[in-house]
Amino acid sequence: MKKIILFMIAVTSVFRLFAVETIPAKEFSNPDRIRYDGSCMTIDGKDVFIYSAAFHYFRCPEELWRDRFQKIKEAGFNTVETYVPWNWHEREMPAGLSDTTKFDFSDIKRWLKMAQDEFGFYTIVRPGPFICAEFSGGAYPRWLAKFRPQGYQGLWLRSADPTHVRWCVHWFDAVCKALADEQLTRKPKDGKGIILIQIENEYNAHGCENKSYFLKELYRSVRRNGFDIPVFTCLTGECRGSSDKELSQVFDCDNYYVGQSDAPSCAHRMVSLKSSQPDAPGFVTELQGGWFSLVTGTLSEEHYSDARHFKAIGLMSMLGGCTGINYYMFAGGTHFSGWGARGMTTSYDYNAAIHESGAVGDKYLAAKGLGEFLHKYESQLVRSTGGPCKIEGVPESVFGGVRMAKDGTLFVFLHNTDTGKLCKGKATLLPGKIQSPRQAMYNIDQNGNKVLMQVDESQKGDSLAVSPIQVTYELGPLDTKVLVIPVKKNPEKGVWWPKKQSAIERPSRLPVPVRIASVKRREDSTEKAQWIPLSRLVSLPDLGINDFRYSLYRAKVNLNRQQVENEKYLLFNMFTRDIVSVQVNGKNVVRLFPDKADAQTWTTRNCFDRIRPDEYDNRFDVSGTLQEGENEILVVYENLGHAHGYVPMEELSGIREAGLSVSETALSHPLEWEYAADAAGVTEGWILPRFDDGDWSVVPLDIRSEIPRKGNGIQPVAEQDGLLTWYRIEFTLPSQNPSVWIPWLMRINASGNGFMWLNGHNIGRHWEAGPQREFYLPECWLNFGKDKKNVLVLGLRQTVNGAVIKSMEIAPYRDAAEMKE
Repeated sequence: MKKIILFMIAVTSVFRLFAVETIPAKEFSNPDRIRYDGSCMTIDGKDVFIYSAAFHYFRCPEELWRDRFQKIKEAGFNTVETYVPWNWHEREMPAGLSDTTKFDFSDIKRWLKMAQDEFGFYTIVRPGPFICAEFSGGAYPRWLAKFRPQGYQGLWLRSADPTHVRWCVHWFDAVCKALADEQLTRKPKDGKGIILIQIENEYNAHGCENKSYFLKELYRSVRRNGFDIPVFTCLTGECRGSSDKELSQVFDCDNYYVGQSDAPSCAHRMVSLKSSQPDAPGFVTELQGGWFSLVTGTLSEEHYSDARHFKAIGLMSMLGGCTGINYYMFAGGTHFSGWGARGMTTSYDYNAAIHESGAVGDKYLAAKGLGEFLHKYESQLVRSTGGPCKIEGVPESVFGGVRMAKDGTLFVFLHNTDTGKLCKGKATLLPGKIQSPRQAMYNIDQNGNKVLMQVDESQKGDSLAVSPIQVTYELGPLDTKVLVIPVKKNPEKGVWWPKKQSAIERPSRLPVPVRIASVKRREDSTEKAQWIPLSRLVSLPDLGINDFRYSLYRAKVNLNRQQVENEKYLLFNMFTRDIVSVQVNGKNVVRLFPDKADAQTWTTRNCFDRIRPDEYDNRFDVSGTLQEGENEILVVYENLGHAHGYVPMEELSGIREAGLSVSETALSHPLEWEYAADAAGVTEGWILPRFDDGDWSVVPLDIRSEIPRKGNGIQPVAEQDGLLTWYRIEFTLPSQNPSVWIPWLMRINASGNGFMWLNGHNIGRHWEAGPQREFYLPECWLNFGKDKKNVLVLGLRQTVNGAVIKSMEIAPYRDAAEMKE
């Protein structure tokens, strides 16, 4: 039996050797500028540890980019990374595949130039086409659904269907041509530029055939359009260790979203990645920097990913041999104008090291400590060997390993997985004795579900032939440290890293919140809406509407007595599962389905079945509201957002067909409709700060009770007395001290769903359901000084709770203020 086992091991080893030998060698167009091997990237002749921060230009006002870049720089990062969303840059549907006139890349170009030229960052771009990112449609344009082949079975987007592939190449051809000049290889020597470009994104999570064909077409587009820097992808098995002539030139990366005590899995998974892809550096494309928040869920601030977790997963990835880290997110942001995917809150704070408001805290200090460590030991770490190993004399909660630099410097990594207990004593590490995973390892997907990760345990990675190392250690709960032992020195001469960072200085006093005593109110005006006749079966993208807004529909119909008596139902066949609210002859009507129409997220309604032409996804009882003769039916259409997964991701929006009926199951009297692209409050300029609201009614607010910071289902309850209600609020703020930066927020308790504008800027959605009750007011859009007015405007679709504001205040963030450095 032993001989058989040895034979099998020998055959397996020969096969692996043969497989490695048949993998085409990596080709680099400009190896003197940028190349990589199994250890690290080499840029302009220098081995580099890529310490990268995810920061999205489309989730931060441009006026604040410089502030975020400065903070990232001060934390020690040498690289910044961003997704590049297709739907952000091609908002209007082009005439065809060859039409590139609808693209606008001006903002991403300015972002790249500021990052590279002003702050000296390398940059990484990830153009998808699917980016996930909790972003509208996963970055697929809404209009793209028009080109889904009729009768196509299964999910079309992300597939290898030729029509889908051609449109994705249309996108890649454009974005690559636009950004090619920003590559490192087009910059002067020692200049900064784009060093990596990604194709697709976590493709393992999508099930379809012939993935290699799609990936190759994206790769060819990258090369055909002038990109000569390295190409990568993440969690895409077709590229990991591929022997294909083209896909072998694309290296694969990992994304680590792990539980609070699961940091050791980062080390094991990195060892596995490097073993399966020995000719490429170990890179973590997304190392968890926090988590997003959902409508009716919890806010990012409540997520477990604290500073200890941030430090642990970074250092454990290094223990496994990574030489590239991109923290996702490092700078949080906001879904201005409703660009978050369906179900996302306006805030994309992400519990990131740099918060949505720009404030920093303990997680930022942890990043700064890691940056300081990497800056000092980068050249030794990038070509070190070693990894997790057995440790004697420690509790089971203590995990770690050893890496050794070429010059003999030793790096002893230790981590305490216990969330409540301090561990200290003497630990004996046994380099060369590989520490196998103690338990199954999981990644956490976008739905919060654990996904089992397969790790190749037959490849053990580096083994160090050094003597056991005994160290005296002390680790707090979830603490992680690295003991750096100089060449030929005893552990007692070693130095523990990362170093403790200086506390963030806060101002001793914050400005007093501004409590809003009254607001002005007005109902939307159907007379002032811009009505256009609508043909049957026409979607909003057909009408050029691919963003997020409230649109209006209207039908006028003459009915006889028999029709008034029999046609008791109003039915809507939708393009996607959005919400409509209805008035008939000025009266609100009773909703029959869906019964919970005021707190929709992409998880609460069927995401796996397409809406059939005979399915009525919004249904109303109109008995008692119709009249003999002329009737007016007014509809407010609420776009819940473009989903970033499953069937709704590839559906159009708008009302497909609607009308009256004698039953709730079939449409017997289709109506002719007209539409207005926007509510009157938008087209008439009610959202602008200088609009004259002198004829609006004044509504007093509660100024005494405390306004909740967050929470679900705690909005005020009132009677529904309209469809779309507008509010205008004026306030002033004290002058800003130039030496102190203080971010401001709006805290509100209100019912109704809608959008908010600050001095004319759309700052995102208000969802009455919660949990978000505080909304970031970017300082670049605020006016400071007692003589300078600020105007907030809210346009709220009335729900069963109406659309009322109970209380509101403008306040500084409680713990967010910091001194400028």
